Amino acid sequence: MPERLEIPDVEGALRDLVRQIPPGRVTTYKALAEALGDPGAVRFVAAWLAAHATELPVHRVVHASGAVGKAEFLEPEELAERLRREGVRVDGLVVTPLIRYFFADFDTDRPLERLRREQEEIARRTELRPLPPDVSRVAGVDAAYLDSEGIGIYVLCDCGGEPIDYVEVRREIRFPYIPTYLSYRELPLYLAAAEEAEGKGLTADVILVDGNGILHPRRVGIATHLGVLLDRPTVGVAKRLLCGEVNTAGMAIGEWRPVVLDGETVGAAMRTARNRTIFISPGHLADVRSAVDLVASLLADGPLPEPLRWAHELAAESRAGA
Repeated sequence: MPERLEIPDVEGALRDLVRQIPPGRVTTYKALAEALGDPGAVRFVAAWLAAHATELPVHRVVHASGAVGKAEFLEPEELAERLRREGVRVDGLVVTPLIRYFFADFDTDRPLERLRREQEEIARRTELRPLPPDVSRVAGVDAAYLDSEGIGIYVLCDCGGEPIDYVEVRREIRFPYIPTYLSYRELPLYLAAAEEAEGKGLTADVILVDGNGILHPRRVGIATHLGVLLDRPTVGVAKRLLCGEVNTAGMAIGEWRPVVLDGETVGAAMRTARNRTIFISPGHLADVRSAVDLVASLLADGPLPEPLRWAHELAAESRAGA
């Protein structure tokens, strides 16, 4: 059985933080992100608040410059007027001076900080080594969404990429999309699918994951996290570059180049179709070269290795048929 994964209610925590802002005071998107435990989550905070303007006093959240924020269905002038009615001075659309009205004395348990510490512990447990030479069964996992429900697909293929069988699970999604925290959104789906597949005898030698492995700011993308929790070899295959540096100019189909982060090779960019590049990185119990070789062996005519192509198509089909 995989280790238990505890998912915090980040949206509930943010909702509570906004409600703590007293009338006549303002805070900033960055201050809220810091209160959640990660200033890098500022874009998530801004987008989430804009979508929840009708239920929360989002007019009390402004930009670091003092400029009033954004909210769906509310014009900036309306937000500024709400602040003026609470006694906040707003010149044009800017709170002046911001320091006079600024509030950051939040009561918070900083949930993202806890997750970051957890990721760092997972990273310390990661083992990088060549994949076994006798890989015969490879799984691909992908996810799709229906409002608050997630669909997790696990497809088992032979070493040539031909599908053997698949598993589909559905679970409530309890964590929003926040860059570098994808594990806490999709891992419950993948863990449930892998457990069900194991019960049906659909065990894979390696699992390909739609996401990153160690190609991650903290070296713990979703493929790494999944691999450590399952204690299975995993490889991440992402469609976009999350971090690191690589020059992809002039790459030929089938060519790959190393992705470097902080002076370390953490993955590879591979051109798999015209104007299409994927980013491969070891998750757990794999290394860069063996991960690249495995993915290359499973490519057919499309941009994704076959196990992930099947998983992606089945996930999309399930979402469309719901």
